[in-house]
Amino acid sequence: MTWLLFRVVRDRPGIINELSSVMFSYGINIRNIIGNSRALMIDVEDNVNSLLTGMGSIRDIEFVNAISGPIIPLSFSQRHFMTAIKTVLAQMGTEYVGRLLYRIGYEYARAVATEIPMGDPVSTINTYLYTATAYNRLAFRGGLEIRNNEVRVEFEEPFDEELDGSFTEGYIHGLINTALSRLHYVNVEKTGNTYRAMAKPVEGLAIY
Repeated sequence: MTWLLFRVVRDRPGIINELSSVMFSYGINIRNIIGNSRALMIDVEDNVNSLLTGMGSIRDIEFVNAISGPIIPLSFSQRHFMTAIKTVLAQMGTEYVGRLLYRIGYEYARAVATEIPMGDPVSTINTYLYTATAYNRLAFRGGLEIRNNEVRVEFEEPFDEELDGSFTEGYIHGLINTALSRLHYVNVEKTGNTYRAMAKPVEGLAIY
């Protein structure tokens, strides 16, 4: 099982059709497609090394990575999820639930990045932020920068925005720590519709 991950540079009619046509010409069987106007994940059965060359002929998409691993799509209704969380908030309190969601997001990112690493830290962070985009958990537009041991990530539309983005912030924190094998402080600020996560390493502490 291999998932091909693509960034949609510019949404337009016909992209899915062109992807399908190229794969058909290479004899590749498509098992599943997940995504939206920002990112696409395509599950294929066969060897895809030769296929990636043919993908270069398709305008307005950019290949991000190939993920080989046991990824099974799991979807849920955002509205129903929020209703459930609000009920829990009313019963258990905002602070407790916020900390719990943050921790779940953190451990979720750590689990996927540990089980299926993508090589270098930039590829790993990019891959799993675009994966989250394909799953409609956030909208990552490629605003990743690593400079002088600091990591900056820009994103929009976290699915849990009305819950202060606790799960999403935990996810980004866990992803950065795991990809860089080092503990970081992470601060997230919002300007307009854009969220900026700034991560700085905790001196002297690394993940082994």
